[in-house]
Amino acid sequence: MTRAGQAIQSSLLREWRRLRADPWDMAMLTSIPLTLYLLTWWIFSAGVARDLPLVVHDRDQSAMSRGLIRMLDAAPGLRVARAVDSEAEALVMIRARTAYGIVSIPSGLQESVRAGRGDKVQWAYNAQFAAHAGTMTRDVRAVVATLSAGIEQQGRVGRGAAPGQAMEQVDPVRIRASTLFNEQGSYIPSLAIPVAFSLLHIFVTLAAVTALGREFRASSVADWLATAGGRLGPALLGKMLIPFAAFVVHALLLFVLFGAVLDWPVLGSAAAILSGTVLFVTAYLAMAAFLVAFTSSLRAALSACAFVTAPAFAFAGQGFPLLAMPVSARVWADALPLTHYLKLLNNTWMAGAPLHAGLGTLAILLAFTLLLGAAAHLRLARRVTQPASWGKS
Repeated sequence: MTRAGQAIQSSLLREWRRLRADPWDMAMLTSIPLTLYLLTWWIFSAGVARDLPLVVHDRDQSAMSRGLIRMLDAAPGLRVARAVDSEAEALVMIRARTAYGIVSIPSGLQESVRAGRGDKVQWAYNAQFAAHAGTMTRDVRAVVATLSAGIEQQGRVGRGAAPGQAMEQVDPVRIRASTLFNEQGSYIPSLAIPVAFSLLHIFVTLAAVTALGREFRASSVADWLATAGGRLGPALLGKMLIPFAAFVVHALLLFVLFGAVLDWPVLGSAAAILSGTVLFVTAYLAMAAFLVAFTSSLRAALSACAFVTAPAFAFAGQGFPLLAMPVSARVWADALPLTHYLKLLNNTWMAGAPLHAGLGTLAILLAFTLLLGAAAHLRLARRVTQPASWGKS
């Protein structure tokens, strides 16, 4: 083994002994993240939101209104939680979050429809919950449109039109919708998988910041370097190898969980997604070293870690379109490796993108690793020779 290899090994063994003596830090590499990944899967395990509660205010009390209520309750995304006697009673349930919308059926609906005048069913929803509102609005509109089309078709058939001809007259221009990449509309690929990898990047950064920052807080930098023969590069590599290996294994377990167990296989290039995952982990290890190098304080580095990683998912374009964000928010999003990795993950895992489609993103993740790593190394090379900067909490 070369001298550099021996230095890396010595640093790695020293870090391993430290981890074995600290159950909390060991748990941050093992049980805590794994538990949160499983919790994420459990939260989104239903895949598609179903039986979201609404209330009905039926002022017509007719056969038609009762049929509409039955159709609403039969829709997969809806559940009629209660029929109320007033709008005020419905609003109480909305504020209590026991229902997320109100269907108000006007009095005289059946008579108006039979007289050919038509009428309007009012749908009011709680727009504070965008995901709930979107799912419920889609199903309510579909139910009302189906009821309306059925009534019109029956009328035309009654006037002598053939059923097929009546349907074409009711709906002369129709849309044929095709879902790309997530045909079931499941939250697992659109939210559960990105959230799980977002958790992973938080733990990568946290573990690396703790491992390196602890040396400065304990003023044990000299002992750490001495283990690696006084060479900063091998000492740093040895320290980062354990979190690197741990979180690459975590990523592989996530691929197995979502890809094999939950049957969401990777449709694109396995080489792209595996290479991207390795670079994703190394980018955040480099960022952690950068944060410690420029603070020399475990507390300050952990605060910076929280500032960078905790809100990162909000800027990644998964919950809100990236292109709709202000320019400053998009600039910050592009400065985070997570944004680029989730783009690669979405394109490769679900959209089936080949290797060449992800080369640009792989290059960006590599650039994060090299630039942050180089900056951290240069700064640490000065910090390790300045004992006065050690010992900060």
